[in-house]
Amino acid sequence: MQTIKNLRFPISNFQFPHFLLRPLRETFRLHLSAFRFPLSAFLLSSFILHTSSFAASDADYTKLASDLATDSPDGKVNIGVGNFAYENTDLLSPFSSLLRDELEIALGETGKFKIVTRDRLADLQLEGKFQGKQILEPGTGVEKVTIEGVKGIVRGRFYNSGNDITVYAELAWLEGGEIRKARLTIPLDKVKAKIWPDPAAAASKNMGNILKPQNVEQSLANVQEIANGRLAKIPKDFQVEVFTTDGKRAYAEGENVSFRVRSSEECHIAVICHQSDGTSVVLFPNRWCSNTLVPANKAIDIPGTHKNGFEIEIAPPFGSDVVEVIACSKPSELHKTLSQFAAKPDEKQPFQVLTRGMVAKGIDSSLAATKATDSAPLRWGQDSIVVSTFPKP
Repeated sequence: MQTIKNLRFPISNFQFPHFLLRPLRETFRLHLSAFRFPLSAFLLSSFILHTSSFAASDADYTKLASDLATDSPDGKVNIGVGNFAYENTDLLSPFSSLLRDELEIALGETGKFKIVTRDRLADLQLEGKFQGKQILEPGTGVEKVTIEGVKGIVRGRFYNSGNDITVYAELAWLEGGEIRKARLTIPLDKVKAKIWPDPAAAASKNMGNILKPQNVEQSLANVQEIANGRLAKIPKDFQVEVFTTDGKRAYAEGENVSFRVRSSEECHIAVICHQSDGTSVVLFPNRWCSNTLVPANKAIDIPGTHKNGFEIEIAPPFGSDVVEVIACSKPSELHKTLSQFAAKPDEKQPFQVLTRGMVAKGIDSSLAATKATDSAPLRWGQDSIVVSTFPKP
């Protein structure tokens, strides 16, 4: 099975970046997709495999977990582990994933907690029992958040200063809104030695590639541009949400990613990936599904099941993208245009690739048409998620 590489799209002459398409045919992998195994389990990078024996106590994660467990209720309490962002950003890195995994182990070893896995959290969100995906992000308020069967969420940030990594963690209790905070300082050399036990190999490795998200400056500029210039434009008349099917926000090279969208009202949707290079990839509608109408309160997956004939695989270049869903009560001019283009059969162009300006113009035109309509006004919904990708270390 061959991955399509260096695929180019004639309409914009841009190279297709973060996501590569891999056709699905009658292969062993096709049959695997019929089961509920996370595909990432078969695509773990050498980094994750190598650090799977990184005992929590070796990096003093047990102390961090114990501090978070202070004053917790008697008996084991169900908690989930959210995201650990790089410094004061929304971006994730390979160390974000390592930190989350190791802290899950350490929290379980305290005897105070039963860990609700990320896959289970994703299932709860699919079932409508998980309100507010932002609860997985550090600093988010918890007063109005409920997750069935989950009492708390651990999340945080980490900072690299000189020869140390400082981790700030918080346990947000969902009932009552209290937040328990803890801090841990880890020597950088200690972490490096665990990732690369051979001193000679470790000497040639740059920890910056593990700690920092890929293309930090460009990614930050991209996220801020979308947040400040684009997301504020669209009214939020009804609730619509986009999240990943496995509950993650960070993906290594070779892993697969898919997105899930759900709306509180029947509406027409478009899902667009705003990439750090300034292009925007229209993930939905696409060549396999040009109908933008989705029913109320029914989640749809993008790209969907294996029957659609393709999957999205993480590949270079890497960075952090903003995946946005734009919903409208009726097919707006933007939705009509994207749907018409997606309906054109083209084996080499399953997704549309647009410039940022083309997307902004389409949205502006649709909103202007809404104001000029004399009949029942269009109702809008919008949501987004930041997804970070990185190469195998």
